Amino acid sequence: MMKLYGAEHHLLVLSDAIDADEHAHSFVQVTFALGGEMDIDLDGSTIHCKGIVMDSNVLHRLNGTGKPLMLLLIDGTSDIAAGFRQQIDGRGYSILQPELVDTITAFALEQSSEITDSSSYSLFFRQLMKLFRLDHVQTGVTDTRIRDLITLIRDCRDSEHSVGEYASQLGLSGSRLSHLFKDNTGTSLSGYIVLHKLQKAVYLIFNGAPITEAAMEAGFDSPSHFAATSKRMLGMAAREIRKDSVFLKVSTLQ
Repeated sequence: MMKLYGAEHHLLVLSDAIDADEHAHSFVQVTFALGGEMDIDLDGSTIHCKGIVMDSNVLHRLNGTGKPLMLLLIDGTSDIAAGFRQQIDGRGYSILQPELVDTITAFALEQSSEITDSSSYSLFFRQLMKLFRLDHVQTGVTDTRIRDLITLIRDCRDSEHSVGEYASQLGLSGSRLSHLFKDNTGTSLSGYIVLHKLQKAVYLIFNGAPITEAAMEAGFDSPSHFAATSKRMLGMAAREIRKDSVFLKVSTLQ
């Protein structure tokens, strides 16, 4: 059984069936075993650990079948991602201290069963961030134009995601906006828009939409384009994610 919680700036997954193909994505990823250790292929070798934080675009493969895991996929432009990046070393990842993972595991196993709605999830997540000492973090994006852009993208209600249109709304050229976005977030604007479309499609699927309809409404050129993007960025297809899964949407992301 897989449980997914979809919030504005992250996805949280509780599962004992994660066995994704090798992939990289635009999320900052935090993964830890809920008891014991896990194996993750990284930097050409297999790392055995209790928990790990990885920056965006780090190629990895998580071997998690049969092992209870908690996985946080965090929007790389968010303040929380900025906080986690302070813990990442020059390799693009850092191993979490076993004592911290043990504390988080005890909390997660005890409190996750109490999550029934947005309010209870919000309380759970705030307490989780306190354990990571990230309840007060510095703002990740300081340029107000880029923060406004992120809000525009998150609040969009149609399938069009034109860089030129966003640039026009902010009084900038498309190239200037793309340059500012990269400087402020470390992520390309085109890559962030693809990530947004992927999140939107996944939310629609878990709200009952057929995969083809979700792909087109989210702005993908075709269902096959969505399938390929999901495989590339998440390491698994949407059909695999939905199978035997429970999803709770805990934000107003459209």
